[in-house]
Amino acid sequence: MSTHCYVGATDPDNPHLVHARFVLFDGYPGVVLPTLAAIWASHAHRDTGALVTAILAHDWEYLDPGTTATTGSGFTGQRPMPGVGMTLASEVDPPEPVTVFPLCHAGHLDADWIYLVEADTAAIGVHTGDGNSVATYPLTGCLLPATAHRRPSQPCGVRPAARAPR
Repeated sequence: MSTHCYVGATDPDNPHLVHARFVLFDGYPGVVLPTLAAIWASHAHRDTGALVTAILAHDWEYLDPGTTATTGSGFTGQRPMPGVGMTLASEVDPPEPVTVFPLCHAGHLDADWIYLVEADTAAIGVHTGDGNSVATYPLTGCLLPATAHRRPSQPCGVRPAARAPR
């Protein structure tokens, strides 16, 4: 069974409006947070704007910074995006449009988790599938080796979630 998630960012002019992409596999925080940090550090060269651009380019079968141009997929026609992951777009079809939704309506999506890149703080806001904020993780804290002493509930260095009205 896979855990679906959305990864994206809020609209700078309307912080309650999310622009995100669907990720089919491995949507757990313990997988997504270190993966996004690795993509940010290597593919995006620690530029959060470049990370957002890369993530919003496609819906994803999975995210994996180790993806190369020759990485294969279990689904026919999927395209590898080196340094980012495997798309859900076929080789002939254009990508689906970015999913845009108010965070307070996230419960209508088919996802267990929502991850929002905070470009101004180089952090990832983690939200449950219904849009409730859980915590914010600095990308630099998520670059620690997977063997570091982390509890599954805290995959990276964490800042408590700010409870703002939605």
